[in-house]
Order: sequence, then C-alpha cells, then structure tokens
Amino acid sequence: MNYYAYIRRRIADLSGLRFKVQKLFAFVNYSDFDRLQTLMNEIEQILKKYES
Repeated sequence: MNYYAYIRRRIADLSGLRFKVQKLFAFVNYSDFDRLQTLMNEIEQILKKYES
C-alpha cells in the first residue's frame, strides 16, 4: 500500500468534507462550527506531517 497516496487522498477527502460541513453548519451555532473547523485543521496538520 502506498501510504503517501493514501494520505494525499485523505487530505483531499478532508477538503471536500470541509465544504460539506460549511453548508451543513450554515444554520447552526457558529461556535460549534468553529470548534469543528479547529478539529479538522488539526487532522489536516497531522496528515501533512506524515505526508513528507
């Protein structure tokens, strides 16, 4: 299994998920959306650390 390709796909999936979550949380409390965005940023940073 090519782990680098897997990580890049998960980063791409995360970007797509980020867009869907923005649409979902458009009508919800902004603080919840902000916390979710923070968690997604952490996930992305972890994945990018192992990408290189």
